[in-house]
Amino acid sequence: MNEFKESIKSALNEYFEGLLKCLNGLTEPELYWQPSLESNHITWLVWHMARVEDRWINSIVGGKETVWDKNNWNEKFGVDQEDYGKGYNKEDISKMPKMEMEKLLNYYNEERVEIFKVIENLNSEDLKNSYPSPSRGKVTGKWILGHVIVEESQHLGQMAYIRGMMRGLNN
Repeated sequence: MNEFKESIKSALNEYFEGLLKCLNGLTEPELYWQPSLESNHITWLVWHMARVEDRWINSIVGGKETVWDKNNWNEKFGVDQEDYGKGYNKEDISKMPKMEMEKLLNYYNEERVEIFKVIENLNSEDLKNSYPSPSRGKVTGKWILGHVIVEESQHLGQMAYIRGMMRGLNN
């Protein structure tokens, strides 16, 4: 079980390192640039990734209050408390308030401390248990952890692609 937990944390750390590399040197206009009006911007992706981790791992698997709620991050950003970006359309993205990246990364780091505590305390039963999913009915703990890793991989790829569209290869 310890090796499993370490592999989950390793994957999450690798994605976070990739996220920081992707953000390195980007200007505010670049953080909000969209390839089309139907596309997410990088800031939205960072916010969504942090919210997904916090919601799925802290709240649903861990049974704890999200860091978003506990520390009133919704008020700091002017975003609805329950919002995490699911089902967004171009109107929703255009209404998203500006978020200072440093503050957003502070939230991301805070929630990561807590999700790592949850992961560290998981047992085999937690992975087998069923948890509510808004779109899938019930899912297992192991499905949730796998889903978070897949989702982060997809969103990090989107961020890298958007960065590449703006700056070119390896820039």
